Amino acid sequence: MNIVAKLLGTLVSLLTGWVGSKIIGALWQKTTGEHPPSVTNPEKQQQATLGKILVFAVISGASAACIQALTKRWTRGLERRVAKH
Repeated sequence: MNIVAKLLGTLVSLLTGWVGSKIIGALWQKTTGEHPPSVTNPEKQQQATLGKILVFAVISGASAACIQALTKRWTRGLERRVAKH
């Protein structure tokens, strides 16, 4: 059962990471009126100023770290609950 909890945790982590990146991209576009300067937008990444690239990198990195920490906590809690049964 512990393997199932770990697989579910991995799946949740991937899904929340994808959703988080979509949310950050949408917020960036709504705030700046431009597509985010990310790897998925190579043209925009090359045209953007270094400042915009750094700000986007910090925001997206911080959100990814938060998502990772929260999903790891959730997975550990799930593993503890499964281990009790």
